[in-house]
Amino acid sequence: MTSRNKLDQWSYFEERGLAERFECSWIEAPDYRTVVTALRAEEETLACDLNQARRWYLTYSEEDLLWVAEQSTGWVKMFAVSGLSPWRALESLPQPGGRSYHLSYYAGEITEPIYFNGNEWEDTIPDDHWDRPRQEGADLVGSPVIGREMNFYLAALAYTTGRFIDDTWFTTPGLLCRIPNGTWAHE
Repeated sequence: MTSRNKLDQWSYFEERGLAERFECSWIEAPDYRTVVTALRAEEETLACDLNQARRWYLTYSEEDLLWVAEQSTGWVKMFAVSGLSPWRALESLPQPGGRSYHLSYYAGEITEPIYFNGNEWEDTIPDDHWDRPRQEGADLVGSPVIGREMNFYLAALAYTTGRFIDDTWFTTPGLLCRIPNGTWAHE
């Protein structure tokens, strides 16, 4: 058994072939089934973990597939398996006064995490969100540069949501959801 630096989270996606396109949201919600209901996807789901759901992983696709599972108590993760970005759905998810974060990587570029603070989109995430990952050197872990940047953002999200990405992150029971057309606006 090898010991891995907990800040080296991006390598888990690389190892599983899920790093070409990465889109994930973290939503403050009571449980993942509440999020699935808000997405209006209850009728088109498959119970599985992300290791199983990755069989449907497509970088380019017309079909919107999300894997939704518990992140930690009070937090749900929503990983885009195929289709368009799920961040458009964040405003409609059950989170009165809650927060949501969205992080994406595509075509060699990382977008700084998008932040929804209960009622509105925020232009910037509060500075203290970045303090601990910076102090612990999360931006120095991984290679190439894209790995270090993703590890920095993923560490900030882990400290906020209470869970780092590791092997068990991919084996958490969840639902693969086919999102019906019209659930959220496509730009």
